[in-house]
Formats: sequence, structure tokens, C-alpha cells
Amino acid sequence: METKVSEIVRILEDLASIPIYSVIGCSGKGVILYGLHEGISSVSVFDTESRKIKRLSKYSVAEIARPLPGVDKIIYTRDIAKGAEKHEIRFIDINEETDEKLIENIEPMRVVGMAYDGKDIAFTGVTEKAISVFHFDGKKIDKIVDLPGMGFVTSLKNRIVVGNGSLQGDPKSMELFTVNLDKKKLDIITPKPGSINKLPVVYENKIYFESNAEGKNSLMIYDLDSQKFSKILGKGDYAKYDPTEHLLIDFIDDKLIIIGKKNGRAKAFVNWKEVPSPEGTVNGITLCGGHVYASVTSLKFPSKIVKSTMGPGEYEVVYEPSISNLLENRLNGRVTFTKIESSDGVKVPTFVIEVSKGAPTVIYVHGGPWSEVMDEWRIMISSLVALGFNVVAPNFRGSTGYGEKYRLMDIGDPGGGDLEDVAAAAKWAMETGLANKDKIYIMGYSYGGYMTLWSMVSKPGLFKCGAAGAAISDWEEMYELSDAIFREFIDMLFAGKKELLKERSPISKFRSLKDPLCIVQNQNDTRTPLKPMLRFVEKLQDLGKKYELHVIPDMGHIINSVDDAVKILLPLLLFLKRCSS
Repeated sequence: METKVSEIVRILEDLASIPIYSVIGCSGKGVILYGLHEGISSVSVFDTESRKIKRLSKYSVAEIARPLPGVDKIIYTRDIAKGAEKHEIRFIDINEETDEKLIENIEPMRVVGMAYDGKDIAFTGVTEKAISVFHFDGKKIDKIVDLPGMGFVTSLKNRIVVGNGSLQGDPKSMELFTVNLDKKKLDIITPKPGSINKLPVVYENKIYFESNAEGKNSLMIYDLDSQKFSKILGKGDYAKYDPTEHLLIDFIDDKLIIIGKKNGRAKAFVNWKEVPSPEGTVNGITLCGGHVYASVTSLKFPSKIVKSTMGPGEYEVVYEPSISNLLENRLNGRVTFTKIESSDGVKVPTFVIEVSKGAPTVIYVHGGPWSEVMDEWRIMISSLVALGFNVVAPNFRGSTGYGEKYRLMDIGDPGGGDLEDVAAAAKWAMETGLANKDKIYIMGYSYGGYMTLWSMVSKPGLFKCGAAGAAISDWEEMYELSDAIFREFIDMLFAGKKELLKERSPISKFRSLKDPLCIVQNQNDTRTPLKPMLRFVEKLQDLGKKYELHVIPDMGHIINSVDDAVKILLPLLLFLKRCSS
């Protein structure tokens, strides 16, 4: 039975209106949440008594400094350039319920990492020419140091700023850095040259972080006084779980808080003991009023907030968003996790959502590329399932979640091995009978949009239609149009192989396009800019290729509201439904 346009719109509006939360802290007013509330990206508070959620931020939130325990103040950024990611820094007083601009007399810039210790604020600010660490002491703003590569502030304590990034010229390593605010001195530190070090947080003059210095990703400490590294030996439930990577390392009320990832899902631990929760992905946790509160989500359900006393298997769902009857009847796909063998034998971790054998099937390609599809709610995936598509979501080489060896396989080879992984997912879907060879499509956003274009011109005929959002058509022109951090990103991804920028650009193979293509590009996107896409489309037009282009006005790369999601997804979904009819 054909789905009407009006029903597609209703399904998308219902999906986009579902609130999505991540637990990030505790205040005197309740549990602090970050996510989609009342239609926009927001900071909100969950009252643990009334179990109601109230929005605190006036504006759409771009980035937030993780709140401190017992400090009822929140620092966040707001994009003031219609999606071009020029940010101002704002200040929420939870008790007074006020939201004010914090720093005056500063040129708006891209802010990509921020920390607040109750007094000082430190952040990574990006201009056309530099990536720098800035400091605000409540009165004045200072640029402290320029970073020698792509780096991000993550923590601040006792006037020591901590962060991580690729700072020594090796695209396959990530170092820690500290900045002494008094001495204005940058130190780059690593437990082992060439190792990957992430998620640093300062506690009691020590830096706790994740590192692969000893092989697999594990927890380590750097003592700021002795300047020595040591490995943390996990205990109890955490050791049994043995996570592959981590989402969070923090301390609350002198307790070690960890979220560990493994095989596409995530669990939380407090002092090595597992926090009971439903199966899926724990994406946020805090301690509040003697209880543990966590946000949990999956590909089957949006964010729930659970409360636990840490007893064996004990938890209570204290908040769960309502889902319309229309969606309840449609979001019934069977979720499985498998590993698909690529052309060179690499095993590709993949989530599959099966609506029915032989149904139209979409290979969904995530962005990043240093990201992943976990067992967590994604509107792009849930909208496809609600419209009757099977979805195959490969975590191609370069994805996070499966160890640094796997993630690093993409560096120096974007559009190479990862393309073969995406093609292998399509072939697997057809060989297993999940997909019909005449009704298999590809869709992605950002790097996933690039992989969609690249697959359509590099593997012509494999996918019967391609739906690309915020895609990259020309790496060379993107590089020229980028600011300092995205030039560093491209240099890092391509490992300095400038010749590959042209070779791996879809615009270099536009003549090979065989099947229909839908492109949605945002007017003010400074990550994947519009100009190169207009040149790509002009070449398609000259050759009479079948395509459609939708330019979204006054919008950037980041989807920050219900309105943004509908503007991007509606043309992509309508296109795919036409392809499959």
C-alpha cells in the first residue's frame, strides 16, 4: 500500500517532535538534561519529585560545558550566524532561571570544546587562521595559546586547562595537553609516542583518560605533580564487561563514573559497579539525591531516564516520552547486530533493522567518519523504518567503538576501504535475501553524504538511488573554504596525501553517475559548504544526469531543531519513497 505524502509528513513530524535527552548533571532543582526539548536543542531540568521537565535555555544550544556537581550554573554556546557556527557564550543560573550572554566584546568564533570549574572558563576557539585556547575569568577574555594542531579543551581545575588532540604532526596519534593559566604555558604530553589518548578529565591534580598506549583502549592516569603515567586496573563489573572504548570518564562526589562501549552498546559504572538499565546505550549519567540517574536509548526506543539505587538489576524508568499510535504501529523492525565480511576480509560491525524480507532496503552511512551507529535512537534511521524500509547500517573502517586499530584504518584512505565496506553491506543484504537487487538504496549525512555521492559515482549500478545530505563533492575546494580546524581535519583524515583530495572527490567522477540522486545542502554550512556542490550539480546538469537539489536557506551543518530535521529529511524521504514505488 502506497504511503501518501501527507502521511510521510505526519510520520516525520511525529518523529521529530519526540524529545531526546542525555543526563549531564545534578542541581538543586533536579537532574540536568541536554537534548531536544520543545522542538530545539536545549538545556533542561528534570524535577525528581514531580517528574516534569522544564527548559532552562532561551536559545538553541550548540555546545555545553559539563556541569559541576553542586554548582547551579551552566555555560553553553549559541550559534548567532544562522548555522555558520559563529558562537557566543551564555550563562544559565538554574536557581534564578536566567539565561544571559556571558562574554562581551569578543568576535564570534567557532567554539569546539569548553570547560568550567565554577570560576574560570576555558574553551577552544577557531578562526580562519588558528585553533586557540581562550580563558575567561569573569571579567576579561584572553587568548592563552595557539594549538599546533586539531585540539579540544575538555576539563579545567585549579587553573590548569586539559584537553587532547592531534598535536605532534602524526595523524594517527592524539596527545594530551595542559595549559597553565598563570604561566600561559602549553605542555603536550603522551604516555607513548604514536598512541591515542582521549577523554581527559582532571581530578585531585591527576588527569584520568583513555589510552591505547599499552595496546587496547584502557584507563590511565597522569600525575601532574610527579609527571608520571600509570595504568588503572579495572575491577568488578567493569572488568567483566571489559569495554572496547569509553564515552565518559568523570568524578562525582568522589566517585569514579564511567560509560563504556562494546559491540555497539554502552553501560555505565559507578566505582566499577554496573548501573542497572535497559539494554541499549547509556549516553548520560549523574548522581543526584542519593540515587543514580541515567539516560538510556536504543534503535527501538528514544531516551528514557532511569533511576537506580545500584541494587542487583534494580532500576525504575522515571521518564519515558510518549510515541504516537501511528509510530507505534510502524516502528516494529527487528534489530540485530552482525559482522559483515568486506572485500579484503575485514569484518564490518553492522546494525540491521529488518521490517520484512525483500522490502526496499537502505544502506545508511553514518557521518564523521570518526563516529558510529550504536544501538541508540536516530531520527534518520527511525524515519526510514517507519516508512517501511529495511535499514543496514555498517560501521565501516574508520568508525569509533571498535578500537583504535579499526578507526585508524580510514586515515590516509578515505573513500577507499570504507567504500568497499559500504558496498559489502549492500551485497550482504542482497545475498541474504533481506534486499531485492532492484530496490536497494543508499543514504547518509555529512561524511555519510560524501559516501553516498562517492558510492553512486564509484560503484554505478549498485544502488538504484542515492539520498545525500550535507555532502562533500570536492575535497580540494572544501579545504580552500575551511577554517583552521577543518583544514586540520582534512589534513589528518588524508594523512597529508594532497593528491588524494582530487582523486577521492565525487566531482572527479561525475560522468559515472548512472542512477537518480537527491542532494540536500544547507546554505550556511561551513563544514560541508554549498559552493562545491553547486559546481558538482552544474556538471550533472550539463550531462543530463537525473538528480534533484534542495538548498535549505539560513541553515548550517548541525541539526538543532525539529524544523531543521523536517527540512532536511522530508525531501530525502519523499525521494526514496518515489524510488521504491
